[in-house]
Amino acid sequence: MDYRYIAIEGNIGAGKSTLAKMLAGRLGGTFVPEKFGDNPFLVPFYEDPARHALPAELSFLEDRFRQVRDLEDETGVIVSDYAWEKSIVFARINLKGEELRLFERIYNLLSGQLRPPDILFYLHRPVEKLVRNISSRGRDFEKNIQADYLGKIAAKYRDYLSGEKTIPVIWMSEDLGPEALTADVLKKLGKAWKPGLHLDP
Repeated sequence: MDYRYIAIEGNIGAGKSTLAKMLAGRLGGTFVPEKFGDNPFLVPFYEDPARHALPAELSFLEDRFRQVRDLEDETGVIVSDYAWEKSIVFARINLKGEELRLFERIYNLLSGQLRPPDILFYLHRPVEKLVRNISSRGRDFEKNIQADYLGKIAAKYRDYLSGEKTIPVIWMSEDLGPEALTADVLKKLGKAWKPGLHLDP
């Protein structure tokens, strides 16, 4: 398999971590979860987004940068439940004006220092499904997430990934169970994909 660094992306509640963990197990690789639980700005952001968006986004940017940079020494298969690029996707939803321009300058300075994934799988799920998943996992800080916010995230991901030209992006809309989804991804990893977005291949 030529894909040594595999990233799983998707909206909040799409099932990224479940898939990434199972895939890493099947491949004998290293599972790399996003470290969001210890972020001190996450709960304040959900309580008052306008006030806390910039520190929250910068904090996540720094955390993700350090984590992805540390992957440079990994020699085996890596399966991450996020991609570094999610930082700019969320910033373009949550920030505006000068704050967004500041964030983009910092993001661009850091991006060239990081190893990109060899392939990215995006899990597209209907907003109604995401709402149910978020509710069922019972995280207190997620209880105020609104359907329209999830819709904005989905739209921004589609816009961003449509312009991706450097790595293959596999867009997956079929809502399979965890075992079937893992098997489908493993099958797709056996194919040589060209860079760019591939919709429900």
